[in-house]
Amino acid sequence: MAQTTIITGGTVYTSRMRLEGGSLVIRGRYIRDVLAKGESAPAEADVEIIDASGRVVAPGFIDIHLHGGGGGDTSERDPEAISLMSKAHARFGTTLMLPTVYPGPWNEMIGAIDAIEEAMKEWPLGAQIHGINMEGPFLNPRKSGALRAEYLLEPDEDALIQLVAASDNNIRLITVAPELPGAIGVIKTCRERNIRTAVGHSHASHEEMILGINAGINHVTHVFNGLRRTHHRDPGVMGTILINDEITVELIADFFHVHPAVVVLLIKVKPNDKIALITDSLKITGLAGDEFEADGRRVRVRDGLVYLEDGTIAGSVLTMNRAVANMVSTGLVPLEDALKMASLVPAKILGIQHHKGTLTPGSDADVVVMDEDFNVKLTMVEGEIIYRSSDF
Repeated sequence: MAQTTIITGGTVYTSRMRLEGGSLVIRGRYIRDVLAKGESAPAEADVEIIDASGRVVAPGFIDIHLHGGGGGDTSERDPEAISLMSKAHARFGTTLMLPTVYPGPWNEMIGAIDAIEEAMKEWPLGAQIHGINMEGPFLNPRKSGALRAEYLLEPDEDALIQLVAASDNNIRLITVAPELPGAIGVIKTCRERNIRTAVGHSHASHEEMILGINAGINHVTHVFNGLRRTHHRDPGVMGTILINDEITVELIADFFHVHPAVVVLLIKVKPNDKIALITDSLKITGLAGDEFEADGRRVRVRDGLVYLEDGTIAGSVLTMNRAVANMVSTGLVPLEDALKMASLVPAKILGIQHHKGTLTPGSDADVVVMDEDFNVKLTMVEGEIIYRSSDF
């Protein structure tokens, strides 16, 4: 018989309601029951009780855009590096992730895809690997940012199909600049293959963005970063995104990539259920140190931000629990909504909201328990405790 675990006494956020002093009854890999305070769990012989009194109990976090963590990085093209990422981010409440591939030489991108696939087959008891996020290579060199412009390609449907085949159909999300020649055909092909397509690293005009949206773009890679800015006579990428309520956006909520005042602007303009928190994290995330190599280049951490040697912002050391805390600190996002931005919203983007991103009977038992300061005390994936702090 499957093991039964009851997490009891905490404030449970199911994604549908908040239950003070509620309990989760977990049998095997699934949520069996969600109980209000005072309701009794069914009597069973083999039960583990976890007392979460004074804690937040929430759906596990889903990070759809991250490059590294714990000393591992997708550019290493090594399944062990992906495993290090998975285990590191689990310590901060992430239960499912999309390791993200940088643009690079063709063989290196294929190598990174192969490494992620291999890690998917051998789940390393960390955050689950749901698939692959391709940040390019069909991006605009004018907006390359920290990506290596020399490896960006004009959109090509045959190249896309080769990447998809190499991934064994595990590419879940891809970023494309819609203004580039051939982009519309690539976007339509992604839609046909059920691959979510985002705009990113793009200098598109309003008119070019409309063409991209009509072709199938419905998501934005790290909103505000690497995108053509808005002018009152030139809406550009950002203006088009902000007035379209149906497009979801990724936000690096470290208050460095996007100024706190601009985060407030986004919150006021975009519905909360269209904002997904991401980390865009690099390999040093979760480790000590301030200098390391990522994507084959030396980078330095200063004041919580990662820079290339020329001063270009190159990613983050953000974790999902801190992203949630930062959103709550704006005073405009209730904790319940911030938790959804880290779980249910990305689950919907991936089309897995019926069993991920929520704590309801029948859903996967992906759970994070945090204290009032957003420190993670326990992370559970499909009923398995994959991280537990020494004081909990």
